[in-house]
Amino acid sequence: MEMKKASFILAAFLAVLSCEKDEVIPPAIQRETPPEGTEKPTPEPEPEPEPEPPKWIDPLHQKEIPGDYRIPTVYIEAEGPIESKQEWVKAKFTFSDPSAFYSEQSSLAISGRIRGRGNTTWGMPKKPYRIKLDDDVAVFGRWSNKDWILLANYSDKTLLRNIMAMEVSRICEMSWTPNMLSVEVYLNEQYLGVYTFSDHKEVAGHRVDIEVADEHSLEGGYYLEIEEAMDEPVCFNTVWGTPVMFHEPEHPTELQQKYVKDWFDGFEKALEKVQGSDNRDYRAYIDIPSFINYYIIQEITKNPDGNVRKSTYLTKEKGKPLEMYHVWDFDITLGNCDYTNFEKPDGWQMRYVKWYNQLFHDPDFKEAVKDRWNQLLPELRKVPDFLDRQHVLMDGAENRNFERWPILGVKVWPNYYFFPTYQEEYDFLKRFYLERLDWLDHKINQEDFN
Repeated sequence: MEMKKASFILAAFLAVLSCEKDEVIPPAIQRETPPEGTEKPTPEPEPEPEPEPPKWIDPLHQKEIPGDYRIPTVYIEAEGPIESKQEWVKAKFTFSDPSAFYSEQSSLAISGRIRGRGNTTWGMPKKPYRIKLDDDVAVFGRWSNKDWILLANYSDKTLLRNIMAMEVSRICEMSWTPNMLSVEVYLNEQYLGVYTFSDHKEVAGHRVDIEVADEHSLEGGYYLEIEEAMDEPVCFNTVWGTPVMFHEPEHPTELQQKYVKDWFDGFEKALEKVQGSDNRDYRAYIDIPSFINYYIIQEITKNPDGNVRKSTYLTKEKGKPLEMYHVWDFDITLGNCDYTNFEKPDGWQMRYVKWYNQLFHDPDFKEAVKDRWNQLLPELRKVPDFLDRQHVLMDGAENRNFERWPILGVKVWPNYYFFPTYQEEYDFLKRFYLERLDWLDHKINQEDFN
């Protein structure tokens, strides 16, 4: 009996040893053993994570300017003379960024068309142009598009007022601020000088980004311009005589025209009730923050064309009020104009003009302007530093521009001041801007703000 018990204990002990020696693998995860004489398969390596794309650095503001930086150049080979703002001329374009500063490509060649553009500026010796490429491409690192602009800046002898104003627009957070940079231009091997290369103002993604009304939609969206020239196919005058043009849709239905005109007329009639009453019905018609931002931009630049009569761009989207969407046209601003005291850094430009004269009768609107001004002022004071950077990015090309167009020290419409050197033109622009900021800051922060 004792021997059987001892045998049982020994057997159990050996069984435990066997279990510890042999790996026990649950059936659900058992591995197949390869036949003898064969190698075990090498496991595939884990895929490496994709590298993160390089962080985009804004070349106009942040990117370090290399020592060998060269200004971009646009080369145009047109098949014929460019003599019209209506007729397109076929052309080949080469966009050269020799320092690859604005994009990863140092050169981009593409075909397309070109024609003249502008109102007053088209009649000047140095012509502005509109470009339409055959394909959407990202020119100088911009969002892909076919449509671009070359601004001549003939009257602006700093060649920088438009770019400077777009920086003010960016600070004021307009819904869209056109991208602009300085380039040199050659047309059929002839040097034309320094131009501002810009986005075209149009309905498109990353530009005027709205859904345009089709023929069955009444409430919008609409892309509109206030412009005295009234040179679009469909225009109208409001009850106050404000000249309004349709950009998109280009050919609105009669019902759509009536809807938009009624909206403007309703706004202007509501403005008439502001002074001397508590009626604030106008607020339903406009996007007040955008009207305040627009006011500040035009007041700072003392823009002769910004007083709700020219180059004023609005949208009316479905379910939304009128919005001041973007700004444009600043070549004769900031002291570069010889009429109505525009050459002086003091004095109101927008405070008592048309719509704004009535808006400022609303104490809440006035207070909102004051609050917004004080919020923006620290950034607005940095604009001269931005201007200095743009001057560096011009890479001395201003000298070549004025060899081609010897107008330094010569009055060009509508110059009030015309200095004999580029440096004096440049210094005047900075000085005017800073003096203008100081005057406005003092007036806006007065107790009565009048």
